Amino acid sequence: MKHFLWVLVLLILAGCGKDRIADIATPEQIEDKDILLIFPSIPEQFCYADRMTVILNGFASDINGTDAQVLSVPENLDCYDYDFSNCTASEFETETHKQVKITECISDDNLKICLFFAGEEYKDVEGETFDETCIMGVDRQ
Repeated sequence: MKHFLWVLVLLILAGCGKDRIADIATPEQIEDKDILLIFPSIPEQFCYADRMTVILNGFASDINGTDAQVLSVPENLDCYDYDFSNCTASEFETETHKQVKITECISDDNLKICLFFAGEEYKDVEGETFDETCIMGVDRQ
C-alpha cells in the first residue's frame, strides 16, 4: 500500500504545471498564417506533442513571429494545396545524417512563405508512411 501511495504522489507531482502547450489551429486559421511549415507523414499525436510545439515556438521566436499554432490534417498536403507557387527545392543533411529536402514556396503576392519538409517522415512497422500532415503556422510581427 505504501508503494501505491508513493507512486500516486509522484504522478500527481509530475503532472502539476505540465499543461499542454500546443495552440491548435482551425483550418481557416492556418490558411491565414504568414509562414507555414508543412511536415508530411507526422501522426496527430506527434504533431500536437509538446516537443513539436517547443520547436515551433523556437522558430517563431527566431523570426520574431507571433501566434504560433499547429494543425494535424488526416491527408497528405503540401504548399501547393495552400495555393503557393514560385517554389524552389534544396537539400541538406541533418545531424543524424538523414537527407532532408525543403521546398520553399512564396505566395503570388510575395507576402506569405511555405516550407515543405520531406525526409523526416514517420513510417509504420511495414515501412509505409502515414496519411497525415502536421502544419505549423506563424504570423509575422
